[in-house]
Amino acid sequence: MARKPLAQAGLQHPLMGARIRTLLGTFAGYGLPSIRSAPLVAAMLASAVARAPFAPWEALRFRQLRRRLEGPLPAPVFIVGHWRSGTTHLHNLLGTSPRFAHISPLASGLPDQLLTLATWLRPWLERALPEDRHVDGVAVTPRSPQEDEIPLANQQILSVFHAVYFPARFEDRFDRGVFFDGATAQQIRTWSRHLVRFVEKVALQQGKAPVLVKNPVYTARIRRLREIWPDARFIHIRRNPYLVYASTLHYYRKLLAQLALQPWDHVDLEAFVQRSYLRLMGTYDAEAPAIPSGMGVEVAFEELERNPVAVLDRIHLELSLEGWDEAKPRIEAHLRQVSGYRKNRLELSDAQRRSVEDRWGEYVDRWAYQAPSFT
Repeated sequence: MARKPLAQAGLQHPLMGARIRTLLGTFAGYGLPSIRSAPLVAAMLASAVARAPFAPWEALRFRQLRRRLEGPLPAPVFIVGHWRSGTTHLHNLLGTSPRFAHISPLASGLPDQLLTLATWLRPWLERALPEDRHVDGVAVTPRSPQEDEIPLANQQILSVFHAVYFPARFEDRFDRGVFFDGATAQQIRTWSRHLVRFVEKVALQQGKAPVLVKNPVYTARIRRLREIWPDARFIHIRRNPYLVYASTLHYYRKLLAQLALQPWDHVDLEAFVQRSYLRLMGTYDAEAPAIPSGMGVEVAFEELERNPVAVLDRIHLELSLEGWDEAKPRIEAHLRQVSGYRKNRLELSDAQRRSVEDRWGEYVDRWAYQAPSFT
């Protein structure tokens, strides 16, 4: 079997924005990168060392902005759902609303220098942004809302992306990064502290709140997020499991090819996707009923595609979100802008279709989906 290439992303690798402690901690805990990744790892370490002197300035600026607040910031609004269920499309639509703060590409890439270096060098850094997300061709602009998982992976060692960066023990690292399997209480507290501080920093930098946060990982963390923010609101989006299966396989193949710093030939992605979907959705099913009335809403991706304005109107209404009159024309403008977008071409073999029916039949039946035609 031919060896799969490592880290095609090069100097656009997300770990270029990591802190020294995170890099050394992941190397110690998850294994050293392949020797073929040595030049890239050297660049990551050099970048971390060069940015380290800005830490005191960043901390000072954060304290200055935080002191201006008269009370706590409003709790975030979370978009959750299994990978490839439409979370990005929903995020991009809601993110056009001027009432939300959102995680910008610069906040994602330089979370530790968001208020200093990233702000000072913004025009030059924005020119270096990639044209699109390599996994699906979705355009990236300076205002494109991003997940918080990559910046958090740069600040501490519990993240699903560490499974992607260090896939020697891919499934173990995935379970640790998503479900906290084997994580210590201190590591979980560290994750929580960084999450809160990062969300606050984004709100302070943009001068508005709530922050709109999209992260498929949080589909399995409803309880933990509500412990941090009892007033948090949640939007869960679901999609045809057959399409989720095919698209998730494509997603991880592309992601590993772009970002893996260790060989990943051994990873059985089909078995992994079959198992991880059930655990993620099962955890959501166990925790979502505790979301108070008016604080959670579920939408179907197919309905969002057919009637996006109506679905977003319902979301605003059911969650008591402000600013629909301002958001609606911006959402309509965004829909016109992306009207020519073409999704990845997906295929499933007969055996893969049977796997979805056998393993994920509960969700196929619950939501009354059928196997689509991929022709």
